[in-house]
Amino acid sequence: MRLLCCVAVVTQMTSCELLDFDVDGDFSKVAAEMALNFDTIYVMQGDTVSLVPSFKPDTLNIRDIFVTSSDTGVVSVNLLSGRIEAVGKGWTTLYVESVSARLKDSCVVYVMDRWDIAPEDYPYETVFYANVTYEGKPLTEDMLVAAYIGDECRGVGEPLSFHGVSLTLLRVGNNSLTSLDDLPVFPDDPDDPDDPDDPPVVYRPRITFRLYDKKNFWLYHNAQTTVFDGETHGMLSDLYKIEF
Repeated sequence: MRLLCCVAVVTQMTSCELLDFDVDGDFSKVAAEMALNFDTIYVMQGDTVSLVPSFKPDTLNIRDIFVTSSDTGVVSVNLLSGRIEAVGKGWTTLYVESVSARLKDSCVVYVMDRWDIAPEDYPYETVFYANVTYEGKPLTEDMLVAAYIGDECRGVGEPLSFHGVSLTLLRVGNNSLTSLDDLPVFPDDPDDPDDPDDPPVVYRPRITFRLYDKKNFWLYHNAQTTVFDGETHGMLSDLYKIEF
Protein backbone atom coordinates (compact mmCIF):
# COMPACT_ATOMS: atom_id res chain seq x y z
CA MET A 1 0.00 0.00 0.00
CA ARG A 2 1.34 3.45 -0.87
CA LEU A 3 0.79 6.54 1.20
CA LEU A 4 0.25 9.84 -0.58
CA CYS A 5 1.19 13.06 1.10
CA CYS A 6 1.32 16.68 0.05
CA VAL A 7 4.00 18.58 1.90
CA ALA A 8 5.67 21.94 1.80
CA VAL A 9 9.34 21.86 0.85
CA VAL A 10 11.64 22.88 3.69
CA THR A 11 15.38 23.37 3.87
CA GLN A 12 15.85 21.81 7.29
CA MET A 13 14.77 18.55 8.89
CA THR A 14 11.81 20.03 10.76
CA SER A 15 8.09 19.41 10.79
CA CYS A 16 6.16 20.61 7.78
CA GLU A 17 2.65 22.01 7.67
CA LEU A 18 0.12 20.84 5.16
CA LEU A 19 -0.72 23.60 2.73
CA ASP A 20 -3.57 24.45 0.41
CA PHE A 21 -2.43 25.39 -3.05
CA ASP A 22 -3.89 26.68 -6.25
CA VAL A 23 -3.46 24.17 -9.05
CA ASP A 24 -5.20 26.29 -11.66
CA GLY A 25 -3.17 27.18 -14.71
CA ASP A 26 -1.49 25.37 -17.56
CA PHE A 27 2.06 24.33 -16.74
CA SER A 28 2.42 21.98 -19.67
CA LYS A 29 4.31 24.59 -21.65
CA VAL A 30 6.58 25.69 -18.79
CA ALA A 31 10.21 24.69 -19.44
CA ALA A 32 10.82 23.68 -15.84
CA GLU A 33 13.00 21.07 -14.12
CA MET A 34 13.03 19.55 -10.63
CA ALA A 35 15.85 17.56 -9.01
CA LEU A 36 16.08 16.13 -5.49
CA ASN A 37 19.09 16.79 -3.28
CA PHE A 38 19.74 13.00 -3.13
CA ASP A 39 19.25 10.11 -5.53
CA THR A 40 20.41 7.38 -3.11
CA ILE A 41 20.74 7.61 0.67
CA TYR A 42 21.50 5.39 3.67
CA VAL A 43 19.62 6.03 6.91
CA MET A 44 19.21 4.29 10.24
CA GLN A 45 15.92 3.07 11.63
CA GLY A 46 14.10 5.93 13.35
CA ASP A 47 15.83 8.65 11.32
CA THR A 48 13.75 11.40 9.73
CA VAL A 49 14.81 12.99 6.45
CA SER A 50 13.41 15.79 4.30
CA LEU A 51 13.90 15.48 0.58
CA VAL A 52 14.60 18.95 -0.78
CA PRO A 53 13.98 19.51 -4.48
CA SER A 54 15.59 22.27 -6.48
CA PHE A 55 13.79 23.88 -9.39
CA LYS A 56 14.79 25.43 -12.69
CA PRO A 57 14.07 28.20 -13.27
CA ASP A 58 14.60 29.04 -9.61
CA THR A 59 11.90 31.68 -9.89
CA LEU A 60 9.23 28.96 -10.09
CA ASN A 61 6.93 29.75 -7.18
CA ILE A 62 4.84 26.56 -7.09
CA ARG A 63 7.13 24.25 -5.11
CA ASP A 64 4.81 22.02 -3.10
CA ILE A 65 5.33 18.31 -3.68
CA PHE A 66 3.63 14.92 -3.36
CA VAL A 67 5.72 12.13 -1.79
CA THR A 68 4.95 8.41 -2.08
CA SER A 69 6.85 5.42 -0.70
CA SER A 70 6.94 2.14 -2.60
CA ASP A 71 7.24 0.26 0.72
CA THR A 72 5.77 2.00 3.76
CA GLY A 73 7.10 -0.82 5.95
CA VAL A 74 10.60 0.51 5.26
CA VAL A 75 10.04 4.26 4.83
CA SER A 76 6.78 5.95 5.75
CA VAL A 77 5.47 9.42 5.02
CA ASN A 78 3.80 11.07 8.01
CA LEU A 79 0.46 12.43 6.81
CA LEU A 80 0.28 15.07 9.54
CA SER A 81 3.82 16.46 9.53
CA GLY A 82 5.05 15.43 6.08
CA ARG A 83 8.22 13.95 7.55
CA ILE A 84 9.77 10.91 5.91
CA GLU A 85 10.72 8.32 8.53
CA ALA A 86 12.82 5.15 8.27
CA VAL A 87 10.74 2.53 10.06
CA GLY A 88 12.11 -0.85 8.96
CA LYS A 89 15.32 -2.44 7.70
CA GLY A 90 15.50 -2.84 3.94
CA TRP A 91 15.26 -0.54 0.95
CA THR A 92 12.57 1.33 -0.93
CA THR A 93 12.07 4.03 -3.53
CA LEU A 94 10.52 7.40 -2.76
CA TYR A 95 8.70 9.09 -5.64
CA VAL A 96 8.33 12.86 -5.60
CA GLU A 97 6.09 14.90 -7.88
CA SER A 98 5.49 18.64 -7.90
CA VAL A 99 1.87 19.57 -7.27
CA SER A 100 1.23 21.89 -10.18
CA ALA A 101 4.01 21.53 -12.71
CA ARG A 102 3.89 17.71 -12.56
CA LEU A 103 7.67 17.43 -12.44
CA LYS A 104 9.01 14.11 -11.12
CA ASP A 105 12.07 12.62 -9.46
CA SER A 106 12.86 9.68 -7.16
CA CYS A 107 15.26 8.60 -4.44
CA VAL A 108 16.35 5.11 -3.34
CA VAL A 109 16.54 4.75 0.45
CA TYR A 110 18.48 2.00 2.26
CA VAL A 111 17.52 1.59 5.91
CA MET A 112 19.95 -0.12 8.29
CA ASP A 113 19.84 -1.07 11.96
CA ARG A 114 20.84 1.59 14.45
CA TRP A 115 24.36 1.32 15.80
CA ASP A 116 23.26 0.65 19.37
CA ILE A 117 25.57 -1.68 21.29
CA ALA A 118 25.02 -3.26 24.71
CA PRO A 119 28.58 -3.97 25.97
CA GLU A 120 27.25 -6.17 28.77
CA ASP A 121 26.08 -8.67 26.14
CA TYR A 122 29.66 -9.44 25.12
CA PRO A 123 32.15 -10.78 27.68
CA TYR A 124 35.14 -10.46 25.33
CA GLU A 125 36.56 -7.27 23.82
CA THR A 126 39.11 -6.28 21.23
CA VAL A 127 40.04 -2.63 21.70
CA PHE A 128 41.41 -0.16 19.17
CA TYR A 129 43.01 3.21 19.87
CA ALA A 130 42.67 4.37 16.32
CA ASN A 131 43.42 7.19 13.95
CA VAL A 132 40.39 7.09 11.64
CA THR A 133 40.53 9.18 8.46
CA TYR A 134 38.34 9.78 5.43
CA GLU A 135 40.22 10.60 2.22
CA GLY A 136 43.28 11.36 4.35
CA LYS A 137 41.47 13.84 6.62
CA PRO A 138 40.16 13.54 10.19
CA LEU A 139 36.51 12.64 10.59
CA THR A 140 33.99 15.44 10.94
CA GLU A 141 31.46 15.56 13.77
CA ASP A 142 28.85 14.16 11.35
CA MET A 143 30.80 10.92 10.77
CA LEU A 144 30.57 7.73 12.81
CA VAL A 145 32.81 4.68 12.57
CA ALA A 146 31.71 1.19 13.61
CA ALA A 147 33.23 -2.27 13.82
CA TYR A 148 31.34 -5.28 12.45
CA ILE A 149 31.63 -9.01 12.90
CA GLY A 150 29.73 -10.55 10.03
CA ASP A 151 26.60 -8.45 9.52
CA GLU A 152 26.36 -7.34 13.16
CA CYS A 153 27.60 -4.06 14.55
CA ARG A 154 29.78 -4.87 17.58
CA GLY A 155 31.32 -1.51 18.41
CA VAL A 156 30.88 2.21 17.73
CA GLY A 157 33.78 4.64 17.80
CA GLU A 158 34.04 7.24 20.55
CA PRO A 159 36.06 10.39 19.70
CA LEU A 160 38.54 11.24 22.45
CA SER A 161 41.50 13.50 23.06
CA PHE A 162 44.42 12.71 25.36
CA HIS A 163 47.31 15.12 25.90
CA GLY A 164 46.50 16.91 22.66
CA VAL A 165 46.21 13.69 20.63
CA SER A 166 42.84 13.14 18.95
CA LEU A 167 41.78 9.53 18.47
CA THR A 168 38.83 7.18 18.15
CA LEU A 169 38.27 4.53 20.81
CA LEU A 170 36.64 1.38 19.42
CA ARG A 171 35.59 -1.39 21.78
CA VAL A 172 34.53 -4.43 19.77
CA GLY A 173 32.52 -7.08 21.61
CA ASN A 174 32.05 -10.79 21.00
CA ASN A 175 30.82 -13.86 22.85
CA SER A 176 34.06 -15.81 22.45
CA LEU A 177 37.57 -15.54 21.08
CA THR A 178 36.94 -18.17 18.43
CA SER A 179 34.53 -18.30 15.54
CA LEU A 180 31.28 -20.13 16.19
CA ASP A 181 31.17 -21.19 12.54
CA ASP A 182 34.41 -23.19 12.58
CA LEU A 183 35.42 -25.96 14.93
CA PRO A 184 39.06 -26.56 15.86
CA VAL A 185 40.65 -29.26 13.74
CA PHE A 186 43.86 -31.23 14.13
CA PRO A 187 46.51 -30.86 11.43
CA ASP A 188 47.58 -33.97 9.59
CA ASP A 189 50.52 -35.74 11.14
CA PRO A 190 52.04 -38.26 8.69
CA ASP A 191 53.47 -40.25 11.60
CA ASP A 192 50.42 -40.24 13.85
CA PRO A 193 47.32 -38.49 12.44
CA ASP A 194 45.39 -39.21 15.66
CA ASP A 195 47.98 -37.74 18.01
CA PRO A 196 45.95 -35.80 20.64
CA ASP A 197 48.98 -33.66 21.46
CA ASP A 198 48.82 -31.88 18.10
CA PRO A 199 47.67 -28.29 18.69
CA PRO A 200 44.26 -27.45 17.23
CA VAL A 201 43.87 -24.85 14.52
CA VAL A 202 41.91 -21.99 16.08
CA TYR A 203 39.72 -19.81 13.89
CA ARG A 204 39.20 -16.20 14.95
CA PRO A 205 36.26 -13.99 13.93
CA ARG A 206 37.10 -11.22 11.45
CA ILE A 207 36.45 -7.55 12.20
CA THR A 208 35.52 -5.09 9.43
CA PHE A 209 34.96 -1.35 9.64
CA ARG A 210 32.23 0.93 8.31
CA LEU A 211 31.86 4.71 8.21
CA TYR A 212 28.51 6.50 8.26
CA ASP A 213 28.19 10.11 7.13
CA LYS A 214 25.09 11.44 8.90
CA LYS A 215 25.13 14.71 6.97
CA ASN A 216 25.22 13.19 3.49
CA PHE A 217 23.40 9.96 4.45
CA TRP A 218 26.08 7.69 3.01
CA LEU A 219 27.70 4.45 4.18
CA TYR A 220 31.32 3.54 3.41
CA HIS A 221 32.83 0.05 3.71
CA ASN A 222 36.49 -0.55 4.41
CA ALA A 223 38.21 -3.53 2.78
CA GLN A 224 40.58 -3.67 5.75
CA THR A 225 39.94 -6.57 8.13
CA THR A 226 41.59 -7.73 11.32
CA VAL A 227 41.26 -10.65 13.71
CA PHE A 228 39.23 -10.52 16.90
CA ASP A 229 41.84 -11.53 19.47
CA GLY A 230 40.76 -9.95 22.76
CA GLU A 231 43.82 -7.69 22.76
CA THR A 232 44.36 -3.91 22.62
CA HIS A 233 45.70 -2.39 19.41
CA GLY A 234 47.33 1.02 19.13
CA MET A 235 48.62 3.55 21.65
CA LEU A 236 48.93 7.32 21.85
CA SER A 237 52.36 7.25 20.23
CA ASP A 238 51.35 4.73 17.56
CA LEU A 239 47.61 4.75 16.82
CA TYR A 240 45.98 1.94 14.88
CA LYS A 241 45.16 3.26 11.39
CA ILE A 242 41.69 2.90 9.81
CA GLU A 243 41.38 4.63 6.44
CA PHE A 244 38.30 5.24 4.29
